Amino acid sequence: MRGKYTGDNASRWFAVRTLPNQEQRAQAQLQQQLFTTFLPVVEKSVRHARKMRTVRAALFPGYLFVELDLSRDQWRCINSTYGVSGLIMAGAQPMPVPTGVVETFINLSSQHGLIDFTADLMIGSSVQVVSGPLSGMLGRLASCDNKGRVELLLDIMGQQVRVHSQANALMPA
Repeated sequence: MRGKYTGDNASRWFAVRTLPNQEQRAQAQLQQQLFTTFLPVVEKSVRHARKMRTVRAALFPGYLFVELDLSRDQWRCINSTYGVSGLIMAGAQPMPVPTGVVETFINLSSQHGLIDFTADLMIGSSVQVVSGPLSGMLGRLASCDNKGRVELLLDIMGQQVRVHSQANALMPA
């Protein structure tokens, strides 16, 4: 799905709330009903029993996106789909996601929906750590190599500390 997103003009993206940890199931069920869906995922490090492993997780846990033309599509059946809690509504109609938001994520994603924030990383730019023990911290990118390793300058307790990480653990701040 990488590349420029080009949907038709009448269709809009809508957010679907899923049941806990049911994003993939809901997406599969909606695709079987011939809806166009998008589930942005990121790779993150998870620690369990003193072991670190990398897993793919939803960028927005509990949500995915579906493309609908409300004048054409039978959207009410989405609310009774396995894994779906319901569409995000504005009164009696589904509320569209602001134009450009989902399209930006699609343009940053691989064929399988894996979001790649590293394309916009430049030396000297502000970055945020999105996985690992320093998750949520802001810093400045000091260097990077062609194998995905980066060096960050993080402000920890009032001092600049050099930290080594992987580029896929960062996103532009």
